[in-house]
Amino acid sequence: MLNSHNRLAIFAGQQEMCHLVHLGLGEDANSSADSVFPAGSLHARLSELVARCKQAAVTAPAADAGAAAPSGFALSGGLSRALCLLHRLQHQRGGRPRGRPRVLCVLGSIDAPMQYIPVMNAIFSAQRAEVVLDAVVLASEDSSFLQQAAHLTGGLYFRPAGAAALLGVLLNYFVCDTATRQQLDVTQELGVDFRASCFCHKFVIETGYVCSVCLSIFCQPSRACSTCGTAFTGVAGGTGGGSSARGGS
Repeated sequence: MLNSHNRLAIFAGQQEMCHLVHLGLGEDANSSADSVFPAGSLHARLSELVARCKQAAVTAPAADAGAAAPSGFALSGGLSRALCLLHRLQHQRGGRPRGRPRVLCVLGSIDAPMQYIPVMNAIFSAQRAEVVLDAVVLASEDSSFLQQAAHLTGGLYFRPAGAAALLGVLLNYFVCDTATRQQLDVTQELGVDFRASCFCHKFVIETGYVCSVCLSIFCQPSRACSTCGTAFTGVAGGTGGGSSARGGS
């Protein structure tokens, strides 16, 4: 983070919205001082974004008043936009970056089960692109999504005891690059919640049925896979089902 040639992008989101509030291309782009050191202008942009979100909530149509509000932030949108931006910047630069790209997710809400499939797709894309996904969770409970993201991409996962501990976590663990981290004594919580969400009802399950063709997960047996259309045969009672599987295996 201390290298002046680093590129920094900051996304901020609420529920189903995700906005790019800062894009600094470092000294390689001969950018202005505000772009390289964005602390001054970033606060104003975040304040403006928060004001717009509040105004949008107040002026929402009355017809939507009875609609159920989203249960959490659409994490997949933020991850996808960050990965697309990294991919574009790497191609513009003409090769691999000097260091390993990183995405730091600071999440203040609980996981939304409906986001399981797109979030896991984004995590696998980051893993394939060798992008490290770090996570700091400020919610009242751990994030299964971000635990798996950090585990699969070689990142770090923290859930500080309180907001007062946030600055210490950011300075101690996320200022240095991934190579320097190997020299640090980083204590990570034991265990990762590998439970999946079923494709049919988006419930978090420990035991389910897996389609042997497309690997879709279901909480109940069915006659055919709703994802790829494969018919299940050989199950008594006329109901079909794929292979049984347990979460975390």
